[in-house]
Amino acid sequence: MLFKLNRQVYLPDTSALIAAWEERYPQDIFPLVWQFIDSLNGSLRVCEEVRTEVKRHVPELLTWLDNSSADSHLSLTSLNNVESRRVEQRMSRIVNGWPTWRAVRSGDHADPWVIAYALALGGVVVSEEQPRAGRRADVKIPDVCNELVLDQVRY
Repeated sequence: MLFKLNRQVYLPDTSALIAAWEERYPQDIFPLVWQFIDSLNGSLRVCEEVRTEVKRHVPELLTWLDNSSADSHLSLTSLNNVESRRVEQRMSRIVNGWPTWRAVRSGDHADPWVIAYALALGGVVVSEEQPRAGRRADVKIPDVCNELVLDQVRY
């Protein structure tokens, strides 16, 4: 599922990468899909927090990302000062806005970081998650993205 914030940069969460790699488009069966992803030349940006989760769950996918021209490694240190501050501000807003979200509470989850980078860089969040509207404590990426985009429209 794509949550459109802009069309220049795509930021996948861990579930989107792993689902594509293991379930939907295994590389040995769908090599053209992975060749296409490889051809994105920096449009696919994988943040450090997602890379850490991928390494823990599917190390061979991280190896592919490391060898792919599609992945532009993304971390606060890879950004300029203005972009880095924007990410930190967005992350602060997410943490304050959804303090009971499991992804925020655990401190070891990449989802809030993916959203913060996408907001700061004008990117597109790519996720396999489905919304759980109405249950603020058990929100998913789509719920947060939808609420943040609505907030942006109001201001």
